[in-house]
Amino acid sequence: MLKEELLNWGRKLVDWFVRPKNLGLTLVRNGAVVIGLSLAGGVVGQVMFKNESTQLQANVDTTGGPATWISVIAFALGVLMILAGIYLNLQDRKQLARQRVLILEQKGLFKIDSPLDTAVKNTVGGNVDTILVDIREGITEGRITNPEVALKKVVDGRGDLVRRLDGQNKNDIEIVYGGLMAVPFTFLTGCLLDDEGGGIKVFDWDRLGTGQWRLIQSGIDDNRRMQIASAFTGRAEELVLALSISYPVDEAGIASTFPGLPVMHMKMDDLSSNAHWTTEKQGALAEQFLQALKGLSSQGAKTIHLIIAAPNSVVFNLGRIYDRRLLPSAVIYQYERSSSPAYPWGVALPSHSQDEPSIYRYETKRVAKSLS
Repeated sequence: MLKEELLNWGRKLVDWFVRPKNLGLTLVRNGAVVIGLSLAGGVVGQVMFKNESTQLQANVDTTGGPATWISVIAFALGVLMILAGIYLNLQDRKQLARQRVLILEQKGLFKIDSPLDTAVKNTVGGNVDTILVDIREGITEGRITNPEVALKKVVDGRGDLVRRLDGQNKNDIEIVYGGLMAVPFTFLTGCLLDDEGGGIKVFDWDRLGTGQWRLIQSGIDDNRRMQIASAFTGRAEELVLALSISYPVDEAGIASTFPGLPVMHMKMDDLSSNAHWTTEKQGALAEQFLQALKGLSSQGAKTIHLIIAAPNSVVFNLGRIYDRRLLPSAVIYQYERSSSPAYPWGVALPSHSQDEPSIYRYETKRVAKSLS
């Protein structure tokens, strides 16, 4: 318990150091310190700044001498810092008034009491507008009963976002993604939103730490990466690529769902659902994933079946790096522990050979092939 509490405090300290800094407020604070130090040297006079919402006044009176002039210069510098800080803060307020934040929030697992839009307002600021994609009514005893309907909601959510962006100045719009959704739909969303540019802010639910929404941002990278647990060195047109990041994938379930297909398995040595909070870490994992896809493509792969066990934000960013034009066709699968097969369906991603995503069942294909 004490160890977990210390880790939480450590994460908060890191977040404080790497949080976005307000330059205007920093200038005001430091300017006040400089003025205080100059007044300690005996400087007195009068400086005044006024506008519609702010009034700043200080008194100065000096009797001369080298030490006094040093204090005068320090005092003037402090005043300039405060004035510059006030100006920058006013500009920031005007920018925030124009700034619009579009949130794409996905709900597909369990209820979370803490709203994502509140966390975004506190972290990003601006005028927040939420596009909600909720497939929970289609889930029975933890299973998605109608993936086709859920897929349509996911695609429609992306379409709603694109419509709201049309005709807008993208410099005044911030796109935010966050949610807890089934792996195939999260990966697909990352793939679809990658066309909207690289400036998407990503939030994830910190269920093991703060119990709040948390922004994936620049920070300390632990340099832990995936290792190849099971390599594929031959040539094949169809195979499975499995990633174990937060939990181990079901290797027996993979073998029973895709009998006879070669499998490449990449795995973290230290599986964790709470070691993915920096953009540096997630970027490195995405790069490993991309290089693996390129390698399989060079080995003749035309269709790759993806099995991924990872936190929601990691899955989203892995989807963003999948290049539908240059990489082999791919299907990303849903895991159902008590189902037979364990990976009953997946989402066939848009690719060079397929314009729109669709629900794909490998078992159905296998049975049809055996009958023919």
